[in-house]
Amino acid sequence: MAPKLMLVLFVTAVLITSIVATSTPLASALTSRTSFNDNHYTALYPGGPKICGDHVCAPGEYDKMQQALAQAQMKGKPSTSTPSTTQGQNMTGQNMPQEQNMTGQNMPQGQSMPSADVCSTVKTTLTNAGISVTIIGKVMADLGCT
Repeated sequence: MAPKLMLVLFVTAVLITSIVATSTPLASALTSRTSFNDNHYTALYPGGPKICGDHVCAPGEYDKMQQALAQAQMKGKPSTSTPSTTQGQNMTGQNMPQEQNMTGQNMPQGQSMPSADVCSTVKTTLTNAGISVTIIGKVMADLGCT
């Protein structure tokens, strides 16, 4: 009886294996591709679709994101106000060249001199970072600090 039972179990195992093998699809590395778009898009490089965070932007979404980003960057920026004196005149009413501020240093049009707190903070930070004195002097001159 035992040999008949072994034969039945063997035949059953072979039949089940053959049914499973014929019903599952074949995996092949030779399957032809239908999509050849292997481009990887990022927000860093221009071209291709616009990227908004972790997805491809919907129509109009990129412009809204750029405007929101610009507003967020401008938030907290001090507004530049023009003095009540006429352009090209100092506070005593004497004419001065447009490029000169009250310290006599040349600065771009519309740029005001930074406050003493900003100047001292920048100088302290650069000194603590071990930056050379000549570079600190150049940075302070570029900022318009005395």
